[in-house]
Amino acid sequence: MNIQDLKDIFDLAIYNRFRMGKEIAAELNPTANHLRRWIVIYQPEGRSLNINIPEHVYYIRDFELEKEKMSEFIGDEDLIMCNERQYYLNSEEELINLLLDLRVNPKQLTYPWRCDYPF
Repeated sequence: MNIQDLKDIFDLAIYNRFRMGKEIAAELNPTANHLRRWIVIYQPEGRSLNINIPEHVYYIRDFELEKEKMSEFIGDEDLIMCNERQYYLNSEEELINLLLDLRVNPKQLTYPWRCDYPF
């Protein structure tokens, strides 16, 4: 998979943001009605200090928060987080394949503030 392929699957503004190393996110369908779900893609600037985290180019976080408690836990969202999954990827091909496996339409990805991303 080459960069042109990424350009084809993301909206142009989101593709440009992503190429600049900025995070992109989307709100997804939750697993239950009392939850809200997001996915976010980061490109870390350097190696993690945590030796348990593998080297990676892309970091994806897929998680859900309890709707009713969101306003009570501003800054402490980890306390109401459910079903968190983290992925460490090393290529654009792995990134695209994971999005497909998670049934995430790449056109859904946007600026974090446009999808009410909580962090």
